[in-house]
Amino acid sequence: MTTTMQAPPQASSRPGTDQRGQRPRRIAFWVLALVLTCTMLGTTLPTPLYVIYQSRWHFSAALVTVTFAVYAAAVIATLLLAGRSSDQAGRKPVLAAALGASALSTVVFILAPDLAALIGARIVSGLSAGLMTGTATATLTELVPASARRRASLAATAANMAGLGLGPLIAGLFAQYAPHPTTLVFEVYLAVLAVAALLLLLVPETVPHRTRPALRFAGLGIPERGRGEFIAAGVAAFAAFALLGLFSSLVPGFIAGQLHQGSHAVQGAVVFLLLAVGAITQVAVSRLDSRRVVLAGLILFLAALALIVAALAQSAMALFLAGTVTGGVAVGAIFLGTLATANRLAPAERRGQSISAFFVACYAGLIIPVVGVGVLAGFTGTFPAVLTFSILLAALCLFSVSRFTRVSAPVRGVR
Repeated sequence: MTTTMQAPPQASSRPGTDQRGQRPRRIAFWVLALVLTCTMLGTTLPTPLYVIYQSRWHFSAALVTVTFAVYAAAVIATLLLAGRSSDQAGRKPVLAAALGASALSTVVFILAPDLAALIGARIVSGLSAGLMTGTATATLTELVPASARRRASLAATAANMAGLGLGPLIAGLFAQYAPHPTTLVFEVYLAVLAVAALLLLLVPETVPHRTRPALRFAGLGIPERGRGEFIAAGVAAFAAFALLGLFSSLVPGFIAGQLHQGSHAVQGAVVFLLLAVGAITQVAVSRLDSRRVVLAGLILFLAALALIVAALAQSAMALFLAGTVTGGVAVGAIFLGTLATANRLAPAERRGQSISAFFVACYAGLIIPVVGVGVLAGFTGTFPAVLTFSILLAALCLFSVSRFTRVSAPVRGVR
C-alpha cells in the first residue's frame, strides 16, 4: 500500500526522527487498543454467572448453550451485514455505535428478570462485538505505517484475548466475594464504558472519503490474492475460537460437575488462565514467522485437546489445568498468526470487510461446535460429547496444517 505524506520521504524514513505529527496517532493506537479490551471484556462478564442464573431461573444446560449461541449468532449477523459499514461511514461512528450497544446490553443485564431478558442482552452484546472487532482491527492497522502492521495485529489479538479473559475473572471474583453478583459487576462495567467513550474522542478518523453505509450482505470479502491461505487461516481460527467457546460457555459447568469445584472465582479464573496464557504467548512469538507460529499453535492445539479429554475422563483437575495452559498457548499463537495473515492479505480499500470475514470464521467457531456439544451432552453425557467435539476439531487442525504447509514462500515476520 502506498501512503502519501506531506513530509519529504528522506525525513520521514529516518529512524531517529521523532515526528510530532505521528505522536498523536501513536497515542490513539494504544488508546484504541484499550477501548477494544474494555468492549471485549463486557462480552464475557456473564460467563461465570450462568451457573447462578441457571439455579435462579431453573433452566437446563442446553439453554445455557442457546444463550451463548445467540450472542455468537448476533456477532456473525452483524459482521455479514455491517462488515463494510466502517469502510463507508468511517471508523469512529461504528466504534461509537459498538460502545453504545455494549452499554445497552449492560443495562439489560442489570434489569434482567428472566431468561428471555438474558437472551436479549446477549444479542445486543453480540451486536457490539460484531461492530467493534473488525472496525477496531482495521483502525489499528491504519494508525501505524505499513511497515508496522505486525504491531497492529499483535495489539488487536492481545486486546481481544485480554478483554475476553478479564471478563470471567472479574465477574467470578464479584460473584464469589461481593454482594449482588448478577448486578454489581455490570454497574461497575457501565462506568468503565463511560471512560472508554471519552477515550474514543482521542482516536482520529482514518477513512478520508465517507458515504452513507449500506447495511446489506455484500459477500464475505475474501481477498482474491492469497485466497487459499486466507481460507486456511479462517479454518484454524474457527478451531481456536471453538475451544474458547467451550471454555466461555460450558467449562464452568464442567468444573462444577465433572471436576467438583463449585467456587465461582475458580471457574472464572480457569477461563482467564486460558486467555491470559494466550495473550502472553502472542507477545512472546510476535516477531516470529506468522506461518510457523500458526503451525506450531495447531500442533499444540492437538495436544491440548488430548489433555482436556483425558482430564474429563479421569476427573483430574491438575490434568485439566495442564490442558488449559497448553490450549492457551495454542489459541494465542493461532489467533495472532491467522489474524496477521488476514491483515496482510486484506486489500486496503476493503480492509474492514475482509477482516470482518475473518471474524465471521472466528465467531462461527464460537457457536457451531459449542451448541453441538451442549445438545449432544444432553443425550450422551459430557465426556462423549467433548470427545466428539475434540475429534472434529482435530480434523480441522490437520486440514489447516496441510494448507499452510503448501504455501511455497514463508512470510517473514507477523505482518
